[in-house]
Amino acid sequence: MSKADVAAERKDQIVRATVECITKYGYHNFSMQDVARTAGVSKGIIHYYFLNKDELMMSVLDKVAGDIERILATEMQSITDPARKFEVFIDVCFDIVRNTREYYQVNMDFWTQINQKEDVRKVIARHYTKFRDSASTVIKEGIDKGVFRQVDPKNYSSYVIAVIDGLSLQWLFDEAVFEYDSITKSASKLLLEGLKK
Repeated sequence: MSKADVAAERKDQIVRATVECITKYGYHNFSMQDVARTAGVSKGIIHYYFLNKDELMMSVLDKVAGDIERILATEMQSITDPARKFEVFIDVCFDIVRNTREYYQVNMDFWTQINQKEDVRKVIARHYTKFRDSASTVIKEGIDKGVFRQVDPKNYSSYVIAVIDGLSLQWLFDEAVFEYDSITKSASKLLLEGLKK
């Protein structure tokens, strides 16, 4: 294994440990010692790869959002029917919340930082743009193929993401508020019906 591979693997190990610590202790309550213990490395190793906690946190935010983007791209890549691709986009987003809730919780912890840290706000905005663009591409494809009615793809994708975030947040705060699978299926159906001709 090359030095670059070892460095990339070690950085990923530290970032994954940080996600675990944020999930366990919250954004403000974990220490670099917690990360070191969880990753099985020394604090010195962490500082060798990351200048400070802020730099580490930006890497965590990029990893969380990047993982979600990769899952979406993989799930949708072989689907040609725009309606089915749109359903998969929504289903994958809801599944990520349910199956990897720690990622979504980490994302929520970062939201609390957007007024204090401009870099965090910019990174979150950039990732939301990518999610909107993914949904917009599917919607535009459906319009071009005559499957979807004429809508503004960017506006509709913002609406889609707002529905996903809104339902997900309610469920993460109180799992008893509704039956998750049932309401996400209903939301997916309603969002798709709003697009179909």
